[in-house]
Amino acid sequence: MASQIEHLDNSMVKVTIEVPQDDFKSALEQAFRKNAKRFTIPGFRKGKAPMKLVTNYYGEGILYDDAIDIAIQPAYDKALAELDIEPFSQPDMQIEEIGSDKGMTFNCIFAIRPEVKLGDYKGVVAYKPDATVDEDLIDKEIERAREQVSRLVPVTDRAVEDGDTVIIDYSGSKDGELFEGGQAENHELVIGSKSFIPGFEEKLIGHEIGDEFDIDLTFPEEYHSEDLAGQDVVFAIKLHEIKVRELPELDDDFVKDVTEDCDTVEEYRDSIRKRLTESSEKHANEAFKGNAINEVVKNAEIDIPHVVIHEEMNRMYEDQARQMQMQGFSMEQYLQMLGLEKQSVMAQLHGPAEQKVKTGLVLDAIYETENLEITDEARDEQIQKIADMYGMQFEDLKKNFDSDVGREMLDSDLKKEIAMNFITEHAEATDVEPEPEIDEHVHEHGPDCGCGHDHGHDHESDVEVDSDDETDNAENTDNEEDTK
Repeated sequence: MASQIEHLDNSMVKVTIEVPQDDFKSALEQAFRKNAKRFTIPGFRKGKAPMKLVTNYYGEGILYDDAIDIAIQPAYDKALAELDIEPFSQPDMQIEEIGSDKGMTFNCIFAIRPEVKLGDYKGVVAYKPDATVDEDLIDKEIERAREQVSRLVPVTDRAVEDGDTVIIDYSGSKDGELFEGGQAENHELVIGSKSFIPGFEEKLIGHEIGDEFDIDLTFPEEYHSEDLAGQDVVFAIKLHEIKVRELPELDDDFVKDVTEDCDTVEEYRDSIRKRLTESSEKHANEAFKGNAINEVVKNAEIDIPHVVIHEEMNRMYEDQARQMQMQGFSMEQYLQMLGLEKQSVMAQLHGPAEQKVKTGLVLDAIYETENLEITDEARDEQIQKIADMYGMQFEDLKKNFDSDVGREMLDSDLKKEIAMNFITEHAEATDVEPEPEIDEHVHEHGPDCGCGHDHGHDHESDVEVDSDDETDNAENTDNEEDTK
């Protein structure tokens, strides 16, 4: 029988494929030759018994796994060519009939590319952020540069004030007993950095060099260590040093020290303004592009097969796992650290995965509808980008895309990029920021949840706490590894 196709719901198909008896017999023979040395038959040396005796003794099924592996792919590829269909997901295969006397019949269920009903995609109105750079932002950049070349100067004639850097010994105890992670010597702490638990830094203010004193504190109820959460503790403190950060004067000499291209403060401000403006305009253009594409995708109608979304979810999860591995720990360790289960993380990925698949389908549809084309120049530019990214030579990398498969991979991304540019070129910008949409996939924070925060936790000590503040003071919380 020829291969048969049955169209199911949700852009799914079921293909029934037959491997003729002679072809399956050939696969069985190949499987036997592959495994002959494994078989022991009474009266024969190991691996020397003929196939018929082996199948009579063990049963023909002992060869089925390898025979299926040998026969199934050629039959599957042939069926796809005969039916002129291209899978849009991995096939779920099931053997229906098998044997040397009848051949093999199997079913494959998989998704095909769903129909895309494009809505409005020319002239969509999309929000574009204001790219104006105000003077306050320039001032902040200059202050950051001054801080980078600042120095800590000892203070000996006054008590601790907010913003000072202090060098202290501290020793924490609960009910008269020292607790793990609560001790350090010569620890550098910026008052006001909020890197320690609430109240700790404030109670250092007013003390002078050489003071030894106790402070009473209560750990937060939501503290990461259950033994300390909500508990009353006492810290014995010894204050060794008080330092204040001294910034250089903002004058022409400072400018010459921190730049090579500017000689005056005004030139320095202009160069910062230019750099920030270029960055702001780039950000605004990218945001406009993304917003326009989102509007186009929102206007389209697609019934995406569930299996396709799930496969994308798995790819995103594996990408996250690889990122974790590059940082030195497994995904399992990462999830354990956050107190999450894989199932909950996968649920968080459903929305982003669906949006990613839908966007790709819409872009491909626009590319085809508008009869857009990829030029050789565009291919070369894309190859050059990849070569620059990985530090490779253009000509060496280009050879990898000479094959049909390589060209198809390259063109797949280029088609989407060309379609994105088409959407952006025909879109209309507005400065009216849209109301934030409520995500239907409400979830707790997890890896790659899209909220913009890094949810890893570096518990530097059982006195220090996590903070979402800028990381300017991170250098002050990198000590005492035993207190993590």
